[in-house]
Amino acid sequence: RGALVPQDGGYKLSATGDKLLRRLGVDLAGARARRRSFALACLDWSERRPHLAGALGAALADTAVANGWLLRRQNDRALTVTSAGRSALRREFGIDLDRLAA
Repeated sequence: RGALVPQDGGYKLSATGDKLLRRLGVDLAGARARRRSFALACLDWSERRPHLAGALGAALADTAVANGWLLRRQNDRALTVTSAGRSALRREFGIDLDRLAA
């Protein structure tokens, strides 16, 4: 939906993305203030596709966990998407996990 724009091996947050993530409660000011890179493209070892990494990826994941959209697994880096998360991904980002899995 144009929230992220590819830039120099990473991403730039568009004005649309800034507005969307603020509405969802993502702490963008805190993410920008961190020492780590803001928004990187990182190749996922299991999916072999890039995912959002860096301070923005962490802030978005933290917000999704706080909203009950994702569950962190104990002693694992994997996340579980809840039914509320499936609905939120479809509604907010246009991502249909059922269609992607097919």
